[in-house]
Amino acid sequence: MRAAALPAAALTLSLSGCSLNTLALRTTTGLMEKGAAAYHEEPDTQLAKEAIASQLKFVEALLRSEPGNAKLLLLSAEAFAGYTFLYVEDAAPARAKELYVRGRDYGLRALARHPALSGAAAQPLEAVEQALAKAEKPDAPALFWSAFAWSGAINLSRDSAAAVADLPKAVAMMKRAWELDKEFHFGGPDLFFGVYYASRPAMLGGDNAKAKTHFEWARRLTAGKYLMAYVLEARYYAVAVQDRELFTALLTRVKDSPAGALPGARLTDEIAKEKAAALLEKADDLF
Repeated sequence: MRAAALPAAALTLSLSGCSLNTLALRTTTGLMEKGAAAYHEEPDTQLAKEAIASQLKFVEALLRSEPGNAKLLLLSAEAFAGYTFLYVEDAAPARAKELYVRGRDYGLRALARHPALSGAAAQPLEAVEQALAKAEKPDAPALFWSAFAWSGAINLSRDSAAAVADLPKAVAMMKRAWELDKEFHFGGPDLFFGVYYASRPAMLGGDNAKAKTHFEWARRLTAGKYLMAYVLEARYYAVAVQDRELFTALLTRVKDSPAGALPGARLTDEIAKEKAAALLEKADDLF
């Protein structure tokens, strides 16, 4: 009876259009989604760095079996963007640029149901904006990570006119993510715009007042418990307005606050503490 059941099960899978490989891949993908919390809550930043690096290649290997798997694509976009921001950008900008581009491309592929968005890197701004109007709340994570990674790559490619010319598309995507889900990733869209407005000269759209407002909104969304928000405000806004007292106060708050006050933020908080300490040592060069 058991021997007869095996062919029957295989036939059922075949008839349903689901191969054993596909079933295994989708089961693995589900486990990875649920297991992501283990990375987010890791207090040892070096252990997390090593684990995430190996995970990046594992996810890419899975994508070879199912290139259009939206969940895997989104996991890849978040992993590449987050890993690059947390660990690579400050230490190796040239390498970070390439990793950000990979994260961007995975994020755009996750938006495949909107062709102009999935191919945004080759589309004119007008086509991207028209497609963004049709985006819905479930698209917010892919929009966020695509725009986050894209803008990161552009920031590290300021000597490339072609790369800088794409910035309006990345900004438009983040604006739509902000409209669809302001709370996503600890107020991430507001933090993005806080950095965006503080890091640009006024003649190119920079606006310190808008930057301050977005940082304040992000803090309200997380009840002031997300430590990386203070690091970004110090690094970009406080430096832009040359307020050393604010700079020191924000970073000292990070150093003195407990990590992991918000679920899913322990690792980022621990790295925020490391970045805060490094920035405080560079204060004389920034003011």
